Amino acid sequence: MQTLRIVGNSAEAEILRSRLDAAGILAVVNGAEVATMLSHIGSAVVRVRVEVAPEDYDRANQLLADDEQDRAQRTAWNCNRCGERNEPLFDFCWSCNKQREDSDPAASVFESEDSDAETFGQMSVNEPEVIKPPDNNPYAPVILGRERPPQPVAGPGVESDPVVVDTVMRVFRGAVVGTVIIPPLISLYALGTLLTTVPMSAYRDPPLRWRLIASWLLCLLGIGFGVIVWSGFVAMIRSIIF
Repeated sequence: MQTLRIVGNSAEAEILRSRLDAAGILAVVNGAEVATMLSHIGSAVVRVRVEVAPEDYDRANQLLADDEQDRAQRTAWNCNRCGERNEPLFDFCWSCNKQREDSDPAASVFESEDSDAETFGQMSVNEPEVIKPPDNNPYAPVILGRERPPQPVAGPGVESDPVVVDTVMRVFRGAVVGTVIIPPLISLYALGTLLTTVPMSAYRDPPLRWRLIASWLLCLLGIGFGVIVWSGFVAMIRSIIF
């Protein structure tokens, strides 16, 4: 056997062997196993040889030379069926799987680059908006973004009305105390204040809303606990008297 080509790895050697086999030329690969075992050393030490019979050497060498010349002369082409652009080494259209024909027009080398540049030129590059911190602290972090982060929505005039805030806090304290001291009298007082004094706008402020909800639950708990305590106290008095 005569060495036709020396390549750096077994994969490239198998490609050459398959190409020669398709042309009816018997070829063998030598050194592939050793190259695989010593692949950590590098291709400069171990080479893979593609060998053919001496009588087939000239024909095989001419075949590979023609393939290299054909690859060098190939250009990108447009499919005349679907119009998609294909790379020079594509024998079939990647989009519709049509085989390349002589009637397929050649594609411009800069066609894809021009289209990409045009598309990039049409893109609008928006710089992020600098959102300043809400306070005047010069050391506060600067927020980058399109919009200011959503802020809690409070009811109109609730945060600036100390009377409403004081009323809610007084009701909340009364609801807490009413569950352990003189139930259900203080709980009934706190419940009446909730119904008559606290405005509905206070429920739109998140901190006040949670205190009001807790006050409702504590008032109901204090009233229920007071009813049970007073019922037991009345029953005890009745058992003593009668």
